[in-house]
Amino acid sequence: MAFFTQIRRGFATLDRRSALGLGVSATALIACAVPTASWAQDATPADQQSAVTDQVETEQAIVVSGIRASLQGARARKRDAQVVVDSITAQDIGALPDRSVSEALQRVPGVTLQRTSDNRDPARLSGEGGGVFIRGLSFVRSELNGRDAFSAANGRALSFEDISADLLSGVDVYKNPSADMIEGGIGGTINLRTRKPFDAPGFVGAFSGDINYADLRKKSFMSGSGLLSNRWDTPLGEIGVLVSYSISNIGNRTDSISTGRYVPTTVSAADAAASNGTLAAGDTVYIPNSMGYRRIDWSQKRTAFDGSLQWRPASNLTLTGEALISKATPHDIEYAMGDWSQPETYNPTYTYGSAGELTSGVATNRNLNMDTRAGSQTKKTQDYSFKAEWQPDDHWNFSTDVQYVKSTAKVYSMTAFTGVSVPATFDFDFTGNTPQLSITPTDSSQSFTNKSVNWWAAAMDHLEDNEADEWAWRGDVEYKFNDGGFLKSIKAGARWTDQHAITRQTGYNWSALSAQYGWMEGKEVYLDQTGYPGGTQIADLPNQSSLVKFNNFFRGATANPTSGLWFPSASLVTQGTAHAYDYLKATESNGWGWSPLSDDFSTTTGGGGINDQTQKTLAGYVTANFGLEESGIGRFDGNIGVRVVRTKMSARGSAASVGTISTSCDSSVVDCTNFNTALAFATSGVSAEDTSGSSSYTDILPSFNFRYMASNDFQIRFAASKSVARPSFSQLNPYTALSFSFDSTGVANGTGVDGRTTGFTGTAGNPNLKPTKALNLDLSFEYYYGRSNSLTLGLFYKDIKDYIFSGLVQQTYTSNSGVQQVFDVTQQTNGSHGTIKGGELAYTQFFDMLPGALSGLGFSGNITYVESSGGKNTAVNVFDNNQTTNAGLELPLEGLSKWSYNVAGIYEKYGISARIAYNWRSSYLLTTSAANINYPVWSDSYGQLDGSFLVSVDDHFKVGVQATNLLATRTRLRVGDPSLKPIYSWTATDRRVAMVVRTVF
Repeated sequence: MAFFTQIRRGFATLDRRSALGLGVSATALIACAVPTASWAQDATPADQQSAVTDQVETEQAIVVSGIRASLQGARARKRDAQVVVDSITAQDIGALPDRSVSEALQRVPGVTLQRTSDNRDPARLSGEGGGVFIRGLSFVRSELNGRDAFSAANGRALSFEDISADLLSGVDVYKNPSADMIEGGIGGTINLRTRKPFDAPGFVGAFSGDINYADLRKKSFMSGSGLLSNRWDTPLGEIGVLVSYSISNIGNRTDSISTGRYVPTTVSAADAAASNGTLAAGDTVYIPNSMGYRRIDWSQKRTAFDGSLQWRPASNLTLTGEALISKATPHDIEYAMGDWSQPETYNPTYTYGSAGELTSGVATNRNLNMDTRAGSQTKKTQDYSFKAEWQPDDHWNFSTDVQYVKSTAKVYSMTAFTGVSVPATFDFDFTGNTPQLSITPTDSSQSFTNKSVNWWAAAMDHLEDNEADEWAWRGDVEYKFNDGGFLKSIKAGARWTDQHAITRQTGYNWSALSAQYGWMEGKEVYLDQTGYPGGTQIADLPNQSSLVKFNNFFRGATANPTSGLWFPSASLVTQGTAHAYDYLKATESNGWGWSPLSDDFSTTTGGGGINDQTQKTLAGYVTANFGLEESGIGRFDGNIGVRVVRTKMSARGSAASVGTISTSCDSSVVDCTNFNTALAFATSGVSAEDTSGSSSYTDILPSFNFRYMASNDFQIRFAASKSVARPSFSQLNPYTALSFSFDSTGVANGTGVDGRTTGFTGTAGNPNLKPTKALNLDLSFEYYYGRSNSLTLGLFYKDIKDYIFSGLVQQTYTSNSGVQQVFDVTQQTNGSHGTIKGGELAYTQFFDMLPGALSGLGFSGNITYVESSGGKNTAVNVFDNNQTTNAGLELPLEGLSKWSYNVAGIYEKYGISARIAYNWRSSYLLTTSAANINYPVWSDSYGQLDGSFLVSVDDHFKVGVQATNLLATRTRLRVGDPSLKPIYSWTATDRRVAMVVRTVF
């Protein structure tokens, strides 16, 4: 009752002064652009500790400002925070200093950016950068305004590359948390901050637009956004309203030359003799099992509507409500070609490297395969939230927060393949910085462009339909002591969440069409035919292919088949699998042929199907903020607290499956007891009911943050905490596939626990997985001087346990006939221990002491070193034997570069705001098992130069240009184990140049 009494009193003594708002945003999502102005926002519990910074930023006039103002805001947030944090602020109306959130995050010390959205799919690089790692770890929690933000594909993390920088006022990267922060990130927490109407003193109208040109794609993409915000004094109190709409378009092209996996091959005596001493019998050489070209045209449209309402009925009560709807629709079309049979070991033209890898030569009579692939996604998020903040007096502060968020993601992939009966000659040289690969007909009298020698080969489709939603409530109370003593405040709170995620996925449904392999010879349906003779005939089938020329491939730096090759047409694969089947069914012959997947995901095998997960959490925390302005050791402050969280998981998956036995057993020769048991179990099968599982666990997460101010300019921090990262929903999938391992005589030959031999094997998900846990230690030294300058050194150490990896366990299953049997099952399991340690050095300097125009010069840079030991990599799909095998190899952690750095030259004076920035990271393991290659792939070191030049016409209007990848840097990937890693692919992508207009009034 006291709460409502206070509200009535507040209305009676309504204060209508036009004070700046302290309201906190309600979450928004992902993948969209919202225009921005120079506002600051207090968005998370940890942000509240930066009150001085927020007040300074909020009280600034709304003007079009530049890079220096952004760096000043970031410096102030880091300096005043009571936790270890680095920030990016967007003072400009258009956004962060980079074109996307991912690209902006890579400027932060300790943060690195992966160049592909899916590390297992290295052939397809991301248009705006992919996964984000903090201190070499992918265990990163994503938030928007201090609340959960996730993508439906996995229900855990946010795809940062889907977020336009125009959405944000800033980004905070928390590296060691306090107890009031939400659990879930071992590497760290990335919080994206948006703005609210009470963040500005009055009316704001903001508009921005740009034309972004991609030079390889030779196409321009237009984007724009608008925002209106105002606040009014009314008889009911102060009211603020903000509405915004954004549309963002972007695109790029990637050209790549690649080999396949390098296969170890033993040199025969005959080849050794023919090589005249170049090779020796018994030597091992490494031959790539394919070579080819790939071109991908990618584009994405992002839209967002955001509306927020704030009401202050009394000076001590603020209510904030927000609704945001965002949508992203990326799609791509890909043309890839190459050979699909391994070259011979010896050829007089071949040259091998020092490790025996094939580097150059001429291979004749190769078989060509072409494919056209269409990929598209539709990702949508709706986010609704409400927050109330009440401060009844100088001591107490109460807040409550409710959120509902729903995210959906649909994925479509359709590929059609063609072949050509004209043998090809591959003239290749992979020894230089630019690969050379020329593909021509072995018989010069023939031509690839003759449609009648090209035939329909195969087709493949893949579908996903994912959704996730969550209700979340949070309540916090803080009591402040105003007596100047050691204890400054005590804060406590609770949080409840109920999340539901369903992933529906098929496998990759590949099947031959008219002919794909040698034994199908004579069954080909050629591209100029209407169908298989005697079968279905479709008059328009010959028009479902097109002649594709790789014009300006690799910017003309390497030879290409300029005469062109016949590919399935883009229109065939972009209009749905049913549309493709309407034509491709005419190629079927002799009982084989491709049929499209059903949208009944429950029929999917191999770890796909339907994965229905729920997660409920209940957390409580208490933290004490302390400090003294004067003491025996000087000035210090900090906080100490503990967070306790209870997690309950439940999972329901596709039905368990049991394999068949195709061998037999002769009891007169061997003991057939186990074989007969397996045969009976396989014949009976297991229940077709859905498999399910559940688990619950409690985590106790203490934290301590201490800051010592050695002087007004120099401070030292120490932080210690425990943190967790929950397993992904895909790892918790309870799907089970049982199988039997016997040789042709009926003898068991499967591998079981402790290396023993068994005939009963299987693969399963694991709904009983527990979180990965870490002890985090940070020590930093921070020197802030002048108006904008700083020099900081951060040292960190993480002790991590319960990595999730693929292991063998014994489990008992019961057949439909009631027989129980122990199986040795490969599944994700907790275990393994490792450490991460390193340091981050950052330096920002503006040279105000220089005369005249030179005083506008500035520099910003940082360098990070990360070292790891122990730990385990995780197979994304435990049902893929290649992944589970390779994830168990002695390899470094995926995504971890030992070194990374950023350097930026800045100029800010006379209305000019310019920056030239270079980002670099050292080589790292991209994946333990790349798709199709089924072997580890490594990324070479990569550096990229970006720049911007903007001019302020007046206080409200700015024009300029931004450029990405100015040096047209190529991405180079390697394949193999640490002892042999020949280059696997070279990829060139666009320079992107944008003409930018920004205004605010």
